[in-house]
Amino acid sequence: MSDRLTASPVFCPQERAALLVLGYLHLEQQRPEEAATLLRPLYREKPDDGEVARCLALAELSSGRPEAAARLSAHAYTHAPLRARKAVGLIYAKALWLTGDEPGAREVLRKLLAPKENSPG
Repeated sequence: MSDRLTASPVFCPQERAALLVLGYLHLEQQRPEEAATLLRPLYREKPDDGEVARCLALAELSSGRPEAAARLSAHAYTHAPLRARKAVGLIYAKALWLTGDEPGAREVLRKLLAPKENSPG
């Protein structure tokens, strides 16, 4: 087989954005398998894309693959934009819970709900 047929696809920024939006829409329509199919190549090409990793983790969780969701969400947390970190943490906690790691899930939730030292109020 030629390298061209076995190589991972390379996406331009517009293609990445379009596939991410389509993946998100599939998630919104309760079609996580289709979302995962669109998001996996994006994640393989650029695993430090926190938004792709977050959506793929949710797709894996919704498809009944909590181990994959836990791995992805743990990785995504470090790459997620600040505005998305709590959402990623919740995905991680649920994935841990579903894999039987209840203490781990409780610890993630405890950290997410802990007040920040410098936050107002």
